[in-house]
Amino acid sequence: MENYNNIIKLDEGIYWIGVNDYKKKMFENMWPIPEGISYNAYLIDTGNGYVVIDGVEEYFTDVYLDKIKRVVKNFDKIKYIIVNHLEPDHQGSLETLSKLANSAKIIISFVGSKMIKDFYDIPEEKIIAVKDNDIFDFGNRSFMFIHTPWLHWPETMLTLEKNSGILFTCDVFGSYAGFKDGIFDDQVDIKYYVDEAKRYYINIVGRYTKNTLDALSKIDKIRKLIKIIAPAHGIIYRHNIDLPISLYYDWAKPKLEKEVSILYISMYGHTIKLVDIIKKKLESKGIKVKLIDTSETHVSYILSETNNSGAIIFAFPTYDSSIPMPLNNVIYSYQVKMFGRDRPAGIVTGYGWGPIAKQTAELLAKSGFKIIEPLVTVKSKIKQEDIDKLNELSDKIEESLSKVISK
Repeated sequence: MENYNNIIKLDEGIYWIGVNDYKKKMFENMWPIPEGISYNAYLIDTGNGYVVIDGVEEYFTDVYLDKIKRVVKNFDKIKYIIVNHLEPDHQGSLETLSKLANSAKIIISFVGSKMIKDFYDIPEEKIIAVKDNDIFDFGNRSFMFIHTPWLHWPETMLTLEKNSGILFTCDVFGSYAGFKDGIFDDQVDIKYYVDEAKRYYINIVGRYTKNTLDALSKIDKIRKLIKIIAPAHGIIYRHNIDLPISLYYDWAKPKLEKEVSILYISMYGHTIKLVDIIKKKLESKGIKVKLIDTSETHVSYILSETNNSGAIIFAFPTYDSSIPMPLNNVIYSYQVKMFGRDRPAGIVTGYGWGPIAKQTAELLAKSGFKIIEPLVTVKSKIKQEDIDKLNELSDKIEESLSKVISK
């Protein structure tokens, strides 16, 4: 097992100088990270001074600086700091490092050069703005900068060190979970990290589908030059570098399956009875059904778990003339992330005096779902006519599912 207080070598003269964060329980204070998260930063010896790529969250600045100093001895030997992305989880240490490495220039995308002063106190004369596909040679290293706007901020870029073949991707190809067994893909339980990478992609990057595909197209053009993929969160890919690329294609253009996710909340057990009826009907048609209780499952996991579902049914009782908060949060998240993607959506609601199926349909339509009728509205106790409507909805879901599932 690696000692993560140490510096870890990626290649000759190239080092991981990142940290594990097990202190934080929610990434961005929204997304659960039960196994923590890593902030990966890198140090490169050019034979003519050092280049630092990205940094860490401010809380870990001292650990990060200590790692750098153990290698460079004197901060004046740092000649350049490459900023792939301005977000504070990567640049919380930037101001301090920039002051210690006082003569170091900061290389950043052109858009980033216009934004950096809004976030950090960096003298303008230290900033070097680079364009897409610019190449910068320094010492025995050659750096190529690939702009990836809106993945997931407007200024983001990737950096390829051409002589080693290491592509430093910042948030692209990142994942939740800190390191325990190693930092490389051939040292860890890859399935676990892939699951966490998917959740990270869906939660953080997933809204920007077109930008993801544009970035992948750029990466494809330099694919033959890449030997290692080094993100700013999660494992570093040296054994199977095609894996994260292919996964991003899959997640950005998900293959819809013959699967219906039923997202529900049941206050007193009535809604779960409705869910059970429609679940059995769908399963009798050979359709896989995934039940998710939104009162027990965080929206972070729900978004990831339903990414490949061909259709989604929302089942709930009216609460304060609205949708109960856990499910309402899920629907809001679908809307913000634009995850409807023209998928069929069914609505099953129970109420005593205030039906809200139509309002819910309007919300789901704004999220990009195609609403399937009938809207099932059950007034208090379940009656035969309600069961008939549930069966009818099952038939309509089956019919619409056949039109959207990937062949």
